[in-house]
Amino acid sequence: MSNFGDQAMGGRGVALSGGARQRGPWNGARLRVLAASLLALGIFWIDSFTSFHSAIATLYVVVLLLAGAGLDRRQLIGWALSCAALTLASFMIVHRGAPASEAMLRLLVSLAANAVTAALLLHRVALDARMAREERRYATMTDTLAIAIWEHDFRPVAEAIAGVRARGVTDLAAYLRAHPDFVAETRRLVRITDVNQTALDLMGVPSKAAFFRKLGDFLPETDASFADCILAIDEQRPMFQAETQVHAADGSPIDIIVAFSLAPGTCLARVPGSILDVRPRKRLETTVERTRIELERVQRTAAIGAMSASIAHEINQPIAAVQSYAEAAARWLARPEPDLDEVRLALTGLGQAVANIHTVIRRVRSLVGGAQGEMQSLGLGSLVADTLTIAARDLDAHGARIRVSPLGEPRVMGDSILLKHLLLNLITNALQAMEAAGVSDKRMELALEPRNGRVQLLLRDHGPGLDPAMVQPFETFATTKPGGMGLGLSICRSIVELHDGWIALSNHPDGGAIATIDLPLAA
Repeated sequence: MSNFGDQAMGGRGVALSGGARQRGPWNGARLRVLAASLLALGIFWIDSFTSFHSAIATLYVVVLLLAGAGLDRRQLIGWALSCAALTLASFMIVHRGAPASEAMLRLLVSLAANAVTAALLLHRVALDARMAREERRYATMTDTLAIAIWEHDFRPVAEAIAGVRARGVTDLAAYLRAHPDFVAETRRLVRITDVNQTALDLMGVPSKAAFFRKLGDFLPETDASFADCILAIDEQRPMFQAETQVHAADGSPIDIIVAFSLAPGTCLARVPGSILDVRPRKRLETTVERTRIELERVQRTAAIGAMSASIAHEINQPIAAVQSYAEAAARWLARPEPDLDEVRLALTGLGQAVANIHTVIRRVRSLVGGAQGEMQSLGLGSLVADTLTIAARDLDAHGARIRVSPLGEPRVMGDSILLKHLLLNLITNALQAMEAAGVSDKRMELALEPRNGRVQLLLRDHGPGLDPAMVQPFETFATTKPGGMGLGLSICRSIVELHDGWIALSNHPDGGAIATIDLPLAA
C-alpha cells in the first residue's frame, strides 16, 4: 500500500511542504547539483595539477552518487560521460608523453569505477521508474474498485491492549464488556490514513484531504462491533468481518460490512479494510418481506375464494337432486289420489340428497384446506358402479349412455365421496362438451386397467376433443366454457393428488377426448 498511503492523508503535510520548498531559489536538488559540480572541479584540479600519484579520478564515483539522486536516465548518463571526460582530460594533462603502465592501470580503474557506479545508478533509476508505474497502476486500480476501501492505523489499539495486559488482565473479552468507556476511547485513537475514490463517494466527501481523520469521527458511539475488532487485533485473526453503521458527511446513516485481515505479520500502521454498502441488500430484504406478507394475504384470500367457488360448484348436482325429489313428491301429492309410497320414496331421496350436500361441503373444505380425506380400502369396480347409478338421471336427461368394460374389483385406498365426485365431474364435463358441440350420439366408454401395482381408470367421450386454447386445463379458474367457473378439473386434480395419483387429458386418435386417472393399488 505504499503509493496508496504516501499519496493520501498521512503524507499531506510532507507533500505541501515539499511544494513550498520547490518554489524557493535553492531546493535540495539544486544544492546537490551545485555540490557535485564543485566536487568534480576539485577532483579535476587535484588530479591534473598536483603530484598525487594515485587513482584520484575514482572519486568521481562520489560525484555521481551525489548528483544522481533525483536524476532521470538521460541526465545521469550525461553526468557519467562528463566525469569520464574529466578523467581523460586530467590524464592527458599529466601524461603528455608516453604514459607509464602504472598510470594506464590507474586510468582504467578510475573509468571502470565510474562506469560501474553509473550502471548501478541507471539500474536504480529503472527500478524506481518501474516502481512508480506499479504504484500508479495500484493506485488507479484501488481508486476504481467498486468496493470502498479505507486504511486504518491500529497501532494505538495494540498499545492500549498491551497496557491492559500489563495490568494483569487475562480475560480481555470480559474486560471490554465491563469497561465500554475503554472501547470508546480506543476507537477514537484509530486514524484513517487513506481512502479510495469509492469510499469518498460512499461517505459524500469531496477529496481525500477532507475525509475523516479518525474512525470515531464517523463510527457512532453506539457501535458494538469495535469491541470485537479489539479482540480480533489481540488474537491476530486471519480475517475480521462485521456489520455496522457509519455516518456520512451529511450525517445520514449507512449500513456497511467491513472486512480486513489481522493475521500475524500484518503491519498495523496500514490495515486496509474493504467496505461493502449493504443498503441495497437491506432494501431488497425489506421489499421481499413486504412481498411475502402480501403474497400470504393474497393466498389466504385466494384459498377462501377457491373454497367458496368449489363448494358452490360441487353442490350444484346435489341441489339439482333435491329439486328433482321435491318436485316428484309434489307431483305425487297433487294427484287426485296421492301415492304416499312414492311420496315417501321421494322424501327419502330428498333427505339423502341433503345429507350428500353436507358431506360435499365438508369434503371440499378439507380438500381446499389441504387436509387428508377419510381413507379406507375401496373396491374400485363397486365405486364406479355406484357413481354410474347416481349419474343415471343426468345421462338419461341428455340422451347419453356409457358403455362399461368388465371392471373387476381392483382395490385402492381412498375417500369414496371424493372419488365419486371425481368421476361425476369427468362425466359431467364430457356430457357438456358433447352437448355444446351438438353431438347427437352421446356415447362414452369407461374401463379399468390394472398395471404394475397401479390401476388406471379411462373415460373416453365422442365430443370435439380438447380445445387448443386450454393449455393448462387443471389450473384453477381455467375454462373455455361460457359462464364456466373453471373449477371442475382443478378439483379433479386435487382429489387425484390427495390419493397419490395423477390425472391426464388428451385427444383420442379416433376422435373425442380421453381422461386417464392413475391410482396406486392398495397393499
